[in-house]
Amino acid sequence: MAKKDVPKLTRRDVLESIPIRNTQIEWERAEKGEIRINLPLKKTWWTKFLSTILLAPKKKVLMLDELGTKVWNMCDGNKKVEDIIQALCRDLNMNRKEVETSLLHYLRQLAARGLVGLGITKKV
Repeated sequence: MAKKDVPKLTRRDVLESIPIRNTQIEWERAEKGEIRINLPLKKTWWTKFLSTILLAPKKKVLMLDELGTKVWNMCDGNKKVEDIIQALCRDLNMNRKEVETSLLHYLRQLAARGLVGLGITKKV
């Protein structure tokens, strides 16, 4: 079975993209303002068995730290990755390269978990 051809994105494409939170994910603001994300556990025969026998939780909780919360709040479907980089550079007083590298890595991690996606508009 052949893989679908995935279009190659340039750095500019990624910087112009808009991070969007997955609307199917349940999240809430905790007491101190940090974000708590509730991730459902994958349903396999052994997780069903363990949750029945041991009364294991049916979800995993992911707590974002202060910086993760700041990024999560900016992934509102309105700000481009470029806008988030500029805001973080200002707020953290860090250079652009450090912020861009860290942010893109963090967004990749969130995307791999299905928490965010990137809205990309390709000009034809």
